[in-house]
Amino acid sequence: MSRCHPGPPATPPREKMIRFRFLLRELVARDLKSRYAGSLFGFFWAFLHPLWQLALFTVVFSYILRIPLVGERTSSFPLFLFAGLLPWLGVQEGLARATTAIAEGANLVKKLRFPSEILVLGVVLGAFAHQLVALGLFGALQAARGELEPRHLPWLAAGALVQLALTFGLGLATGALQVYFRDVAQLVGILLPAWFYLTPIVYAPAWVPAAFARWVEYNPLATIVQLYRCALLGGDPPGAAATAIAAAVAGVALLMGTALFRRLSPGFPDEL
Repeated sequence: MSRCHPGPPATPPREKMIRFRFLLRELVARDLKSRYAGSLFGFFWAFLHPLWQLALFTVVFSYILRIPLVGERTSSFPLFLFAGLLPWLGVQEGLARATTAIAEGANLVKKLRFPSEILVLGVVLGAFAHQLVALGLFGALQAARGELEPRHLPWLAAGALVQLALTFGLGLATGALQVYFRDVAQLVGILLPAWFYLTPIVYAPAWVPAAFARWVEYNPLATIVQLYRCALLGGDPPGAAATAIAAAVAGVALLMGTALFRRLSPGFPDEL
């Protein structure tokens, strides 16, 4: 007669949370260090890249193309463009890397009780942390110019929260599907540029034809960009309807991405 041996004792929730936070912190730190490993200037490149980009925008759009802005608080097209690119850089890098995070972390996913979704969250937060460097530099520049109003900063927090929820939710879905269908990363690479040009980043919302202006409200990224510009450049925040739609889309993406990830994750070790 066989005896039933009790399994290993369950890990207390508090201990699980501590382990989760520690592992997440280590993944984000490793991600940031690996970007500039072996380079002469190290993390200094994280500051140099956005400064160089802003300088290029200033030369090209202020002295060569001289693109005027209509209906915007700022008259500087380089500042307008850079403020819109900030959230896009976080979304683009976060989603692209989240799509391949599970496949690239196969050795960790195969370990028993490893929370594989933390790989997706780690790269999303790593991309956001990298974005924060450029955001901090741009915020300091605007403060020095006397154009940063503290009362607008809550809109920046709202935009960042919606951005993270949207990127993480979509990243969970694409990361899980990439394990089973290796063409997903290629599809994401095709859709991301389309999403970029369908969002008022390199052009002002006032330039959108009236026939398509209504669809901008249904684009959560357009609302996120407008929230960033409202905080960094001043001006009016997006309408209540557009903000509610963006928050709802991000929430649905997070819920559906989590559900899909949990549905597919038991088969990850076999597929990898």
